[in-house]
Amino acid sequence: MTQGIQLFFSYSHRDEALRDELAKHLSLLERQGVLSSWHDRQITPGSEWAGQIDHYLEQAQIILLLVSADFLASNYCYDIELNRAMKRHADGDAVVIPVLLRSVDWQGASFRRLQALPKNAKPVTTWANQDEAFTDIAKGIRKVVEGLRMTVAEAQAEGDSATPGSNTGLTQEPNLQPSSAPADLEIPEGQVPLSSPFYVERPPIEADCYRAILQPSALIRIKAPRQMGKSSLMARILNHASQHGDRTVSISFQEADGDIFAELTSFLQWFCATIADALGLPDQLDQHWDGPLGSKQKCGNYFYRYILPALSGPLALGLDEVDLVFQYPKIAEDFFALLRAWHEKRNDPLWQRLRLIITHSKEVYVPLKINQSPFNVGLAKDLPEFTAAQVSELAARHGLSLEEDVVPLMEMLGGHPYLIRVALYHLATGRFTLPELLAIAPTEEGPYAEHLRRHLQNLEESPDLLAAMQVVLQSKEPTRVGSKEAFRLQSKLLSI
Repeated sequence: MTQGIQLFFSYSHRDEALRDELAKHLSLLERQGVLSSWHDRQITPGSEWAGQIDHYLEQAQIILLLVSADFLASNYCYDIELNRAMKRHADGDAVVIPVLLRSVDWQGASFRRLQALPKNAKPVTTWANQDEAFTDIAKGIRKVVEGLRMTVAEAQAEGDSATPGSNTGLTQEPNLQPSSAPADLEIPEGQVPLSSPFYVERPPIEADCYRAILQPSALIRIKAPRQMGKSSLMARILNHASQHGDRTVSISFQEADGDIFAELTSFLQWFCATIADALGLPDQLDQHWDGPLGSKQKCGNYFYRYILPALSGPLALGLDEVDLVFQYPKIAEDFFALLRAWHEKRNDPLWQRLRLIITHSKEVYVPLKINQSPFNVGLAKDLPEFTAAQVSELAARHGLSLEEDVVPLMEMLGGHPYLIRVALYHLATGRFTLPELLAIAPTEEGPYAEHLRRHLQNLEESPDLLAAMQVVLQSKEPTRVGSKEAFRLQSKLLSI
């Protein structure tokens, strides 16, 4: 088994803070035992200072030069450490990585001394900021480490106990150019913006929805687990409708106060008021909510006699994550029956103006009569995971070329859009290499810790579902669980 690659920090004491910051970007490699870094603050008390520096400088397989004006002005850093590093570099015994810090004076003596550096020296000032620079440097060091470990492993496999030398390829300069990842790389969270280059279409879903939303009395139902792209798709459908002259409103039931769900009247009044407010219409609930009619009829009248006539054309209404309403069965039963009733009035020219988009994660376990449910009419779309081709396309938009690496990535994450985007973001920013990401992904230290914790919490809240899940996981072949447990388990997992 190969030992950790030795890295030597050469720097001026005035640049210790920068050295510490760069060391943080290399901490994962150190925790994994594939890299061991050394700097002079690790010298043990009472030890001979120059002797320890000489020892670790001669043992290092990577020498990292943090070149600043202070570094170039220091006779020890320049005349001793730099010269020894360059000799080992020329002999092919070590990889020398010079990083030009922003304090370098490019004039006079400093400029002349810079000529002694390897030609692969990269100034930090070519990056947008220091953190981005150190991320790219760490990414380059990871590649060097991987190459060195592979060289040592091959030598050991051949029974060669020699350490890397002039024939090991150590003189190859690492690629420390700024990452090819797009400058507008997005943190993968929430809805993908309309202008984002990181939204990947899943044909023919988008095209079908774009056609459907322009039809009178349209009803589009989108179902998928959490973070699969439902809200992003809905935003694009609404944008398509807007481009064709429709007014659009998007409602998230997360915005409703808890007491809104206390009873049907307060819920429907909130629903009507929210839509009117989004359209810039004055609140007229008092004028339309009087009388002995039921709340559903009053809500329908508010739309038919006030909201729809106030508009010059169709209204595309997006109802995002209606799962929250499922938690209130009585309200859900009446509300969804009302949506179905409006859709059924498609022979009325005024009701034809209303086009609905409904997104949900869970299976609909609210008992709805078949002729009163909006979940069995209209255009239904279950969002699938990304295919290998779509993952590769998204990787390319992150400045990455996965090629055969798409297989192990999808073996770990499937084609779940959010999980894939998180992986590609970390790979594109140089936070992890692919082997590092795959190793840490299922752990508490990985970028998916919160996602996994949510899975576990959902199961632990339902002991019967946890038991059913354990049966499934422990079985090597397809197995049966109770129909009720199977339905609820699927619903729970789809809501994660």
